Parts: sequence; C-alpha cells; structure tokens
Amino acid sequence: MTCLFFTALQGYGEWGVTYTSSNVCALRGSTVEISCTYRYPKVKDGRYTTVQKTLWFTKTDGNKYLLSDTDYADRVKYSCGENSCTGNSCYGKCTLRIRDLRLSDSAAGYKFRFETDQPGGKYTGDPGVTLSVTDLQVKVPVPDPTHPTLADLECHSMCGLAGPYNWTRRGQSVGRGRSYRVDIRSEDIFSCAVEGYEHLPSPPVCKSTPQCTDIMPGCLFFTALQRYGDWRVTYTSNVCALRGSTVEISCTYTYPKEQDGRDTTVQKTLWLTKRDGDKYVDLRSDKDYADRVEYSCEDNSCNGKSLRIRDLRLSDSAEYKFRFITNQPGGKYTGEPGVTLSVTDLQVKVSFPDPTHPTLADLECHSMCGLAGPYIWTRSGQFVGRGRSYWFYIGSEDIYSCAVEGYEHLPSPPVYAPKTPSVTVRPSGEIEEGSSVTLSCSSDANPAAKYTWFKDNTDDSSRYMNQGQQLVFGPIKSSDSGQYYCLVETELRTKSASIYINVKYGPKHTSVISSPSGGVKEGSSVTLSCSTDANPAANYTWFKDNTVYRDMNQRQQLVFDRVNSSDSGKYLCEAKNEFGTKSASISINVKYGPKHTSVTSSPSGGVKEGSSVTLSCSSDANPAANYTWFKEHEDSVIESGQNYTITDITSELGGNYYCQAHNAIGPHNSTFLSINVTETYQQMTTTVGTIGSVAVLLTIILLLITFLWMRRKRASRKASALGPDIAEEPLPVYGNVLALTNHAAPAALREPIERQDDLHYASIHVSRSENQEVPRCSAGSRVQSDQTDEVVYSVVKFKITNAVPEGRDQAETGETSELYSTVKKHPRV
Repeated sequence: MTCLFFTALQGYGEWGVTYTSSNVCALRGSTVEISCTYRYPKVKDGRYTTVQKTLWFTKTDGNKYLLSDTDYADRVKYSCGENSCTGNSCYGKCTLRIRDLRLSDSAAGYKFRFETDQPGGKYTGDPGVTLSVTDLQVKVPVPDPTHPTLADLECHSMCGLAGPYNWTRRGQSVGRGRSYRVDIRSEDIFSCAVEGYEHLPSPPVCKSTPQCTDIMPGCLFFTALQRYGDWRVTYTSNVCALRGSTVEISCTYTYPKEQDGRDTTVQKTLWLTKRDGDKYVDLRSDKDYADRVEYSCEDNSCNGKSLRIRDLRLSDSAEYKFRFITNQPGGKYTGEPGVTLSVTDLQVKVSFPDPTHPTLADLECHSMCGLAGPYIWTRSGQFVGRGRSYWFYIGSEDIYSCAVEGYEHLPSPPVYAPKTPSVTVRPSGEIEEGSSVTLSCSSDANPAAKYTWFKDNTDDSSRYMNQGQQLVFGPIKSSDSGQYYCLVETELRTKSASIYINVKYGPKHTSVISSPSGGVKEGSSVTLSCSTDANPAANYTWFKDNTVYRDMNQRQQLVFDRVNSSDSGKYLCEAKNEFGTKSASISINVKYGPKHTSVTSSPSGGVKEGSSVTLSCSSDANPAANYTWFKEHEDSVIESGQNYTITDITSELGGNYYCQAHNAIGPHNSTFLSINVTETYQQMTTTVGTIGSVAVLLTIILLLITFLWMRRKRASRKASALGPDIAEEPLPVYGNVLALTNHAAPAALREPIERQDDLHYASIHVSRSENQEVPRCSAGSRVQSDQTDEVVYSVVKFKITNAVPEGRDQAETGETSELYSTVKKHPRV
C-alpha cells in the first residue's frame, strides 16, 4: 500500500500554480517558452517558508525531470525570478524554454513543481500545459469549379498558429494573411511562413506538371491538397481517464464520394500521436503501446472509428489523431488538432480549516484533469460516504481513500498519520573513526513525510543535524558519538525514533602529569597519572628509561610513597587498545641534600715543605652542591669552591682539613684529611741526631739502673752479714717521661683534647768512697766527686695523628711528647 501523508497535499487557498496559457502551439525547429506563477504561504505554523527547489517535467511515472531527460538533452533551460510577498502570501515566477522543437516534444502535460521546507510543502501545478509542435501546410480549396486554376491558398497548422503569415511565389514575397487567392500557372511555386519565422516555411506547392518537380524537387502537387468541404475528421471531447483503466477515443470522418470522376475508396485508417520525420507512426506498431491498443469500426459504412487503450499509464497522456488514406491523388487526411488524453491518479487533498479542531480535516478527492465522479470515501476499507469532499475527525490509526464510483479497484493512495519510524545504520557492527557511516530513517507513511535529524547534547538539549531520510558521516569522528533522533513530521502527527552511535578509536591526547608538580624532595610522596581519550578504554604500560617499570604494568597511576634519588629519570606511559597506541612521557627530578661527601688531595701522601697541594671535594647532591673549606680548630671559612689549593706550604699549614657541601636541601661535612708537611734535609738531620742521642741516653740509664740494682743487692747481702750500722741511705734516680695520647673527639662541633702525663720514677741509692768514679749518664756529661747533685735532661718531642669524626670542630690530633731522665747522686756521708 502506497500512502500519502495528509500534509503532502496542499489546500487550494495557500498553494497554487497558474500557467499563462493552458495550450501552446509552436513550429517544429523553433524555440518556445512556457511560463507560470506560483504561490505559497509566507508563514505556516510559526515557520517561515523557503522555496528549496523548482522544476518542470512531463513524465511523472518515471520521475524524469526535463533537465535530466535525455530526450531534451541540452535543449531545456529554466529561468526563475525573485519571489515577493504580500501579506502572508508569497509569489514566484518561472519560465521553461525549449529550443529546436521536435514533433515528439508535443505533450499534454508540461507541469511545474516547487518544493519548500514546510512539512509536506511540495506542490505540482496540474493539469499542466499542452504543447503542440506543428509544421505549416498549404491547403488549396478550389472555390469555383468553372475556374480550375483559381485557388484559395490557406496556410494551415494542426494547432492553429496565430500568424501573421507571409506568402512567397518562387521565393518572392507576394502577400500577407492566412489565405491567398491566386490564379495558378504551371510554373508557379508557392509557400507560406509565420512572420519572423521565414526560415521555417511550409513545404512548397506547385501545379501537377513535370516542370514543377524539375524546378523544385519535393514539391507537393496542388491535387494532393484537401478541400475543406469534402474532407473532415470530427472527434469527441478531450478525455480524462484513471491510470490502470481502459479508455475509448472515437471520431467520425468524411471524404468525397467521388473526385475528378473517380470513386473514393478508403484504403487505410490509423491512430497516431507522433511522427518519425515525414512518416506517421501507427499506434499498433508503436512499442510504447504494444498489446494495449485496438481499432474498431462503429458502423457498417465504416465512417466512424474508435481507439481503445487498455491499462493506461501516465505516459499515455498525449494528443491522439486519426488519419485515413484513400485512392484519390493526394487523398490523405489527418484530423487535427486531435483529442487530448489526460491520464491521472486520484489524490486526497487535506486541509484543516478550523484551528480550534486540529484533527478535523476537510478531505477532497482530486484529479489533475477533473474526473466527473461520482466519488466514494472509505475509512480503513469501509465505505463512509459520497461526494468530492468529506469532513473527518482524523484518528491516529485511521486510513482514508477515495475512488470514482464504478472504479473502486482504482482508489486514491490512502492517507494516514505516520507510523513509528525505524532507524538503521550502515555498515552494521562496530564503527571505527574515519569510516563512512550512513543513518537511514523510514516510516510507513510514504511518500511525503518530512524527515529531520537531531542529536542529543550533554545539557539535555537537542542539536539540529540535517533534513532528509539519511544522515551521512564521511568520515565519522569520535565527537560524532551520541544519541541521534529521526523526527517524522506532518501537520497531523509527529513520530520519532532514535539510535546510539558509538564510534571506536585508538588512544589520542595522551598525557602524563605529576602530583606534586615541579621538583620533588627525596622522601616525599609522588603520584604519576596517565590519561588518554580512547574507545574502548585503553590499557596502560609504564616504562622507565625504555624498560617496563617493575610491577606497575597496566596501571593508570604510578605511586611513590617515599621517593628517593634513584627514582629520578624519564617515565613513559603507553596507552593501547585494539585500534591504536599512543604514548607520553614525563621526567622526575628528585631533589636531595649532599651525601657521600669526601675529600682527596693531589698529590696524595706527605707533602714537602714549600710545594703546592690541591684539595678536592665531591658530593652527591641535587641540585648541585656548593663547597666551603675549613681547617681544624679554626672557625672562619678558609676557601669556597670545589677545589682548595695551598701554594708554598709550610709546616704551620699542615693539619686536618675538611669541606662542607651544601644546597637548598641541607649541608653535609666530609671527614678530615690530614696534611703532613715533610721537613727539609737539614731539619731532618738535626731531628734525627736528637732522637739518636735520646736513644743512647736511655740505653745508658737502663744499663746503669741494672748495674746499680745488682750492686745494691750484693751490698744488701753484705750488710745483712755486717749488721745495720753499715746500711746506706738510698740515692734517688728519677726517670720522668711525659707522654700525650690523642683520642678521637666526639661528633660534636669541636671539643679540646684532654692531656695525660705518665711519670716513671726510679730511685738508686749509691754508697761510694770519695774518689770513686760515677758512670756517665749521657754523652758529654761527667759527674765530679765533689758534686752533691747532678741532673741530666733529655727531651724528645713528637706528634701522633688520630682519625677525626664528622663535624666542623674536631679535637686536636697532634701533641708534644716529652721524656725526662733525671739522675741524682748523693755523696756518702
């Protein structure tokens, strides 16, 4: 069932097409113009009307518009002017121009159609304009049989061209007017033409003599031309018929019983609509009418003829002519202008005259050629009334149609409110970004519904997309994902359907951010977050320095609870799904205070007095550390910079040195580096000599003590034997050694070093006679017998170096050690 929307058919008042003429007659080879004016409402239902398309056509069954019809290729042009409005009515004008006319261009319905943006706002001007393309022909009646050479020449066309006409004899103008009386001579040749179209004259005519054809080949003999009074075809009126029905077109024709003493016999009869050059095409041999036409005689005299056409088509609309051929010279006659057959469909036109009752409709059964009726109406297949028009309250499920009584099998297309539309997508399945996608909407309400596409916005509003049954994306983008609605509109009802489009695409706009951003202090918490736009959702893989990062694979975030310096580096996040891969990177710069601070010297080891030494400090720090130099027991900074160079060094510059590395995070001290300054050769010789003397002295003292001790022991044994009176008082000998030991100071900033003395005492009592010699205590020393006391001192000084803990102030590491040796002699009493 093919159904028209109520709104596809316009009421007479607001919409219309008016042609300047319903019939146009034009010469073959000329140019013709067919004009019309059309009207439409300026505003309808609160919406301004815009004309979107204008066109001309003749063949409605094939939807062929003249601009695209191959039969009119390069011969057709439209000319449409600006529209103007008065009140709520707007008007436009459009002209169709066809050049180089052919006889086949003759047609019964050249129609103008315009389309607007209103729901159902399309209108065709029916029944259109009949165009008849003709040749000129000279007819020669002989008014006076007593003067056979006296003829009234008439310039004739099958559709009655208005003229004025010009006459020529042997190419020379001889008169004006539709007819021209002339006394014909054997050498005369006559033709006529419409003024201004002299290049399109009638075929020339001449007297039936051999000289005539010699002068003008193709010339028609006067005797071949019919006389009005004797030859005639009479038709019934123009015919309007329904498509699919059967029609009969009848005519009567007359001819002279005898002419020039010869009885007239009809040899052939035919019906035609077109010519092939100078030949008339019999409908029975026309492929467009194959097996659908038949001729019949209506009486025994056969002076009546009927044409029957079955299963009428819209393309059968044309001018039909009857032609008969006799045995008389020139006894051929075509009845012109012929009968116009208009083949039509029924249409239901709908108007809503009462705005207060939007469902109360005035239905009119309409045909383009005005079928006489009577008409009947049906609702959902049931008879409901008669008449050309009918009033109904339209329900959403009602279906209405009309028909000519007796032709109920040929009803109008039914009209009804649109059904719920269906929406499809092509191609089906997953939709990948960049592909071509088409959404199609259809409704069981063909053919004049208005389709409009909308898309849901995120704020619950809708955005207009397009008009028409299809919405095409090529190529489709990720932003096109969403809910789409197809709205089917008529004045009677509005229906809609929706579909969701989910566009799949690979990751894009991939990025990595750090929280917190910027520099990160060692020990703080850091989170790296990776994000991307992808459908379906992407999987994430983390890399550090081009290697998959430990167990954090497939996570969108990397979390460091306590970041350390080894976590510095470049991190790459790879987002991936089945449609692609994208990556982004970020660098972590962990800031930390100096550590592993150390000092080296160049040259290393002992340093000779007077030479140079360079101390270098290094530390692991971010940002890079600055360096400051200190010397043990000194509060002030001695140098800034990573290197410290001492030139022309002396023993006083020897000692313990350390550096302090510091940045914005904090400071850190190195351990001590001790610089030992080696003396020159002379100083070393003196020192070695002193040390040697002390060693010899100590050896003598030890030997002396041993000797005295042994001697005392023997004396004691003798004394024991002699008695107490001979016991001697001891003679003391002192050995005093002072030693200083340096111990490491604590890590506190600087503590003085405690000093300790170790004293060693040895007492030797000697009893001797007055002249007894005393052994030497040291080199160069002699003890005289008359001396009561003699003391010899030897002193040795040396330094001892110990490790120093961290801290700017360290304990002293070198102290003087002294060794005292004292020998006291007491003379015997």
